[in-house]
Amino acid sequence: MRIQRISGGDEGEFAGLVRVYEASLAASERKSLAALNAMLARPEYLFLAAVEDGSVLGFAIAIALIGSDAALLEYMAVDVGLRGRGVGAALFGAVAGWSGIADRSLLVEVDSEREGSVEREQRARRKEFYRRLGARELEGLRYLMPPVTAAAPPAMDLMVYRRELPGYIEKGRVRGWLEDCYKQVYGVAAGDPRVGEMLVGRGEWIPLV
Repeated sequence: MRIQRISGGDEGEFAGLVRVYEASLAASERKSLAALNAMLARPEYLFLAAVEDGSVLGFAIAIALIGSDAALLEYMAVDVGLRGRGVGAALFGAVAGWSGIADRSLLVEVDSEREGSVEREQRARRKEFYRRLGARELEGLRYLMPPVTAAAPPAMDLMVYRRELPGYIEKGRVRGWLEDCYKQVYGVAAGDPRVGEMLVGRGEWIPLV
């Protein structure tokens, strides 16, 4: 297995990425194919694929947020029949160590297990997967992901990875991360009230747990 960056000319690998993307992610969380192509053309985006014998086993899509000390792991998934082989961990490590991302705080959007759902156990396992890799959750922050389709996205949480993480993150810094994600990833105008809503009642320092 090798991890490779996908560019606009890698049609076969991109098609394999799209196959895993559509099979693995809920429709409410998936951007359109046109949106993916537009992201691929932006230099701040990183598209990685785990490839073996010409087949895409899994993928990761991340963005190094412009003017920020953070990056966002926007999507990561592994072919359902190939999970448990270390593909996801290899992809995460490749993203976290990539030039342009390695010195940043890497944010991870994760489906929350705090609400009742038939997928609750699976969501808890996914969060634990990121914990084992060193990521920590912003305690008490209920992440409001802007809709990317007509359907409302699920309840979500936000995790952070860095080689050396502090115990707390300053609220103003978290606000900047949220604003940059909203603007650069979802095209939401500055000052969106949802950013403030996520931080209501939070102290000046938000624990990582």
